Amino acid sequence: MSEFDAIVVGAGPAGASAASRMASSGLNVLLVERGDPPGSKNVSGGILWGQELSKLYPDWEKSAPLERFISNKVTGFLTDDSYIGIDFRTKKFEKEKTGYSVLRTKLDGWLAKKAKDAGSTVITGITVDGLAWNDKRVVGIKQGNDIITSDLVVLAEGANPRIAIGEGLRPPIGDHDVAIGIKQVVKLSEQVINERFNLRNGAGMAAEFSLGFLKNGVKAGGFLYTNKDTISAGVVIDIAGLRKDNSTYSFNIMDQFVSHPYIAPYLEGGQLQEYSAHLVCEGGIDYVPKLYGNGYMITGDSAGLSFSNGMVIQGMNYAIASGIAAADTAIRCKNSGSYDLDQIAYYDNLMKDSQAIKDMKNFRGISKVTWSPMVHEFIPKFAESVLNGMFYETGEPKKHLMEIALGSLKETGYDRKKLIIEGFRLMRKM
Repeated sequence: MSEFDAIVVGAGPAGASAASRMASSGLNVLLVERGDPPGSKNVSGGILWGQELSKLYPDWEKSAPLERFISNKVTGFLTDDSYIGIDFRTKKFEKEKTGYSVLRTKLDGWLAKKAKDAGSTVITGITVDGLAWNDKRVVGIKQGNDIITSDLVVLAEGANPRIAIGEGLRPPIGDHDVAIGIKQVVKLSEQVINERFNLRNGAGMAAEFSLGFLKNGVKAGGFLYTNKDTISAGVVIDIAGLRKDNSTYSFNIMDQFVSHPYIAPYLEGGQLQEYSAHLVCEGGIDYVPKLYGNGYMITGDSAGLSFSNGMVIQGMNYAIASGIAAADTAIRCKNSGSYDLDQIAYYDNLMKDSQAIKDMKNFRGISKVTWSPMVHEFIPKFAESVLNGMFYETGEPKKHLMEIALGSLKETGYDRKKLIIEGFRLMRKM
């Protein structure tokens, strides 16, 4: 007889959600987390879209450690000299709050406590070395010479799924599967943040930019998220381009972003509280492995469940959704008295019907757009040139927009055939 009904490896949003759901239904659950306390190993900050969390905790907005609700969304491009952005604000964001900035150290700690309060046994500061097998079935976890047994193991390791890869449950990580995420958290007063970002009444901003000023084919995006009294600022860098360049370092890109003439003023006078790096899943649906097998399920970033089309970023909500689906599968197995493979396959059925998998299938191949030269080189230069032609006063006769656009196109030196191909791909994938 197993010591636990289920063991969850990793107390991030996926793992803690799975543990809480299972324990609330009476399962004997062990939640093992490498960080001590939970959240200490995660890069702080991000946007939580809470529809999935409400399925676990209907009153989550009142009790979760939320920073600011997202009242406006900014997306745009940065060049050496220019900031080109769309700042979208609507009363709908304020009336129907769904997205909040969060700090993962706080959020993960809260989620782990909710799992413990639900009845899970939570152990922190422990590194799981691998899975325990009986024939071809996972029967628990290994830590040193010790084995802890369970009927099911839920892997929620994050974007660097060491155990899943080591046990052959998913392929090793490639350059196009992940990006490098670097983030810093800068302390500023709530009043200063409100004034600089034109915010009030708990409202916040989420901004993402294509960094069009980078050279030698290196590509990266930058972001700013406002918290109550801090700002999360960072970059997400394409590993393949960085490796080809071999002269630019990730921290150089971070420094260039936060010192950009139109980003630095937002952070001016702030005190650096945190600086960290993490892998970010970028492989899309083709990076998602088989989600289950004999005695195990893979959730969250461990399963590559992350999405970005350059304007919308999803991750934590997908992790929570997969944790809930894994938990519901474990509960079903427990109630039926069977942990056979066809019973565990219920998890795969739930995920196929989930927003996460549907989004990722619908936007299959989006990384070819988000990391394309068109997005990171052509559009920033072209937009800057067109807008200069429209708004910069020279004292010369005005030109029609078409003339400005054609001149700007010529100025970029971008191959027209390549532009048509990439433009078609952008429209089709977006």
